[in-house]
Amino acid sequence: LADLKYTVYPGSAENKLRVELELVAQSDTVEFQIPNWAPGSYRYDDVWKRVTDVKGGVGVTSIGTNPIITTWSVPASKGKVARISYEIPVQFANKTGHFSGPSFYMYPVGRTQEPCSVEFKFAPGTPIITGMNPVGGNQALYKVPTYDVLADNPVTWGDFTLDTYKSYGKTHYIAYRGIPKKDVDRAYVIKACKFISDMEADFFGGGVPYDRYVWHFSVNDAPDGAGGLEHLSSTQISLASGVGPGAVSVLSHEFFHLWNVKRIRSKILGPFDYTTQPQTGALWWLEGVTDYYAHTLLGRYGWYGKNERQADPISKLYADAVQNLSAVRSRQARFDVSPYMASYRVREASNGRGNSQGYLVSYYDTGWLCGLALDIEMLDLTNGKHSLDDVELALWDQCKDDKPGFEEGDIRRHLVRFGGYAMGTFYDDVVMKPGEIPVEKQLAKLGLELATVDEKFGSIPFSLRVSIEDNAPRVTLSEVSGIAQGAIVTKINGTDVTGADARAQTSLYRSLQRTAKPGDIIKVTLKEATGTREINVKVAEGTRKVQKITSVKYPTERQMMLRRKFESKKRN
Repeated sequence: LADLKYTVYPGSAENKLRVELELVAQSDTVEFQIPNWAPGSYRYDDVWKRVTDVKGGVGVTSIGTNPIITTWSVPASKGKVARISYEIPVQFANKTGHFSGPSFYMYPVGRTQEPCSVEFKFAPGTPIITGMNPVGGNQALYKVPTYDVLADNPVTWGDFTLDTYKSYGKTHYIAYRGIPKKDVDRAYVIKACKFISDMEADFFGGGVPYDRYVWHFSVNDAPDGAGGLEHLSSTQISLASGVGPGAVSVLSHEFFHLWNVKRIRSKILGPFDYTTQPQTGALWWLEGVTDYYAHTLLGRYGWYGKNERQADPISKLYADAVQNLSAVRSRQARFDVSPYMASYRVREASNGRGNSQGYLVSYYDTGWLCGLALDIEMLDLTNGKHSLDDVELALWDQCKDDKPGFEEGDIRRHLVRFGGYAMGTFYDDVVMKPGEIPVEKQLAKLGLELATVDEKFGSIPFSLRVSIEDNAPRVTLSEVSGIAQGAIVTKINGTDVTGADARAQTSLYRSLQRTAKPGDIIKVTLKEATGTREINVKVAEGTRKVQKITSVKYPTERQMMLRRKFESKKRN
């Protein structure tokens, strides 16, 4: 069936699986390793420490090296089948399991580019979902062209909840696990995921570069937020059950990675050396510009979801710019480390362990601002004829259809191709040199400015703190008659907020802090010695100083033309 044959069995405990790997030996000894880092997560993980009960091989650990690697050697006969098997822990809870490939599959040293198959020997009928294509419709058997592809396809099995939708003729699967999955508005998630799939596929010219796609969602009890890791035809995302605006932006980010990182990538990012982190100066583009497009395309294509804090999609786009600007300017190290070096030196972070964020500064928010500055500069230099979109699409044309990735200088080359010599100079100043990214100067080219303004907001006249000993939150400050400091709250707007989970106790309150409007009524249920009591609390109106991107009073015709181009769904 394949050159490398993996078989996965239940392990000695619910949270362990046994993996067996067979192959035809090419020498008298076969060496095996397990990845020390995962593509997309630029930090060492020491997976070898979690491998147990190895049968067929003897492990030798490279003490004193950085990173430390364990290699298992199996005696073999050239041309004969060699085997190794081992146990490894996986995520398993509520009758549902999940694992990510790099922290699960060993590989034979020097043979990662050979075809692989994997067969799951779970109980008959066990549901399995992954981005790989099943062989002959057998949901327990998969074949892929290389180990890199195998490792880049996480797997969920068991009692997960599954939804589907179609985009560009391909089936997309949404797999939920975790107890709070029952609280997710699944119809809204389908709406958001399909909007993002359609939007980003349209941006790249229509069509998608995969046969099937899986959203692997581990759901937690929170009003908003998410964190994810991209894969070749799927993503793993820790998803707040409230699926607020922040979560939707993460969905957009991870899906954009189907192009940026997974296919539009630095040449060193595949095929992989799993023993050491790669070095590329382009993570500001692959992560930061990915995030720039994840947010700005939502605005340009008109997405407006639940519990948005801004008035419209374009206002949200500019609010995202302010948020990234604030994050970047909170770090003094921006004057010492360029976006390029924050990317290239990421493996030096955290005492040589890497941190998947950047060396001293974040290549996420810094790259976001680089994307903004380069985009506006291109529009300005070409009088609106070209934008950063042209560079992204040129890189896609260069890398698609499994072609090798781009060279380190290719981003600059494409910028010069569309924007001229001055665009290269601007790139050198913004990306290759440390210092302030000239956001205000760029915004002025669109007739915009960064201003400090008064913003009205809904001010909740009481505050809460977690109380583990009471299994319910307590009031810390109150301006409400009838709610005393120290009072125990059991429900907010009819929703139970009790329990041992600290985050669950205050997650609804935190959500209301973000979304409540002046005049809204919040129903608060208090626990008292004689029972419970419900009080209606009116949200007050507060005023705060915030930074906001606003239009100048008298923008020129050219500034307005460039602004319309910048905000347009289609720029050409």
